[in-house]
Amino acid sequence: MYKNILPGLLFAILWATGAIAAKFGIRSADALMLASLRFLITGVLFAPYFLFHKKHRFIPYRHEWRSIVIYGVLNTTLTLGSFFAAQKYASAGISMLFTAVTPLLIALLSSMFLKRKLSRFEIVGMLVAFSGLLLAAVSALPTVTITITGIVLLTIYMTAYALSSMYISVAKVQLHNMVFNVWQVFVGGLILLPFCWLFNAHHIKHIDVNLMLSLAWLIIMLSFVANLLWLYLIRKDAVSAASWLYLVPVLGYLYGYWLLGEKVTLYAVIGSMMVIAGLVISKRKEQKLLEPDI
Repeated sequence: MYKNILPGLLFAILWATGAIAAKFGIRSADALMLASLRFLITGVLFAPYFLFHKKHRFIPYRHEWRSIVIYGVLNTTLTLGSFFAAQKYASAGISMLFTAVTPLLIALLSSMFLKRKLSRFEIVGMLVAFSGLLLAAVSALPTVTITITGIVLLTIYMTAYALSSMYISVAKVQLHNMVFNVWQVFVGGLILLPFCWLFNAHHIKHIDVNLMLSLAWLIIMLSFVANLLWLYLIRKDAVSAASWLYLVPVLGYLYGYWLLGEKVTLYAVIGSMMVIAGLVISKRKEQKLLEPDI
C-alpha cells in the first residue's frame, strides 16, 4: 500500500510548491522566461551526469526521439508554458478551477481511449474531491478576473496535460525515466523559448539571489524530482496518478498562508477536508485488493 501512496503524496507536496516558487521568481524575471530558463537549465545541468554515467543509456535511439519531442511539447511546452503564461491573464481562483478539471479529463480520456474502466470508489472519490475544490474556490469568486487569452491558455494547459498523461502511459520508450525526463524537459524548453518573445515575456529584470533560489528549486525539485515521480505514477495508472492532482491546490493554500501570508477562508478549510476525503475514497479499492485474503 505505502509503495503506491508515498510517491503520489510526495509528488503532490512538491508540485504544489511550483506556484510559490514562481511567485518569488517573477519578481526577478517574466513568468514565461522563468519557465523557459527552468527547462533549459535542467537539461544542461543534468545531461553531463547521465552522459558519462554508464549505468543508463543517455543517447536516444532514432525511434525514441519521436516520443521525447511529443511528450516534451505536450507536457513541458504546452502544459507548463501555457500555465505560466496564463498567470498574466487570469486570477489564482480561476486557475485553480482549471487545475481541478484536469484529473476528470484524464479519467474521461482514459476511459474512452485506453478502455480503463473507472471503479465506483474512483468516481465517487473524484466527485467529492472536485466538489471540495469548487467550494474552496467560492471565496475567491468575487475577485476573479480572466480574459479571453487567459481562458485559451488555461484550456491549452488542461488539455495538453491530459493528452501528455495519456500518451506517456502507452508510449514504448526504453530510456530510463531519469534520462527521458532530462531530454523531454530540455526539448520542451527549447521549443518554448520563441513564445517568450511572442508574448513579450522575455525580460530578466534582476539577476539576483531571489532569481537563483527560485530557479534552483524549480529545476531540482520540480523539473527533475517531481517530474520523475509523475512519470513513475502515470506509467503505472493514469487515472490513479491524476487523483493526486486534487491535493495540489489544497497544499497550495497552505503554502500561500505559510510563506506568503495569504488568507485562508473557512471555505478553503472545508474544501480541503473534502479533497482529502475524496482521495481516501478513490484509493479504497486499490488498497482492498492489496490486502491478503483471510
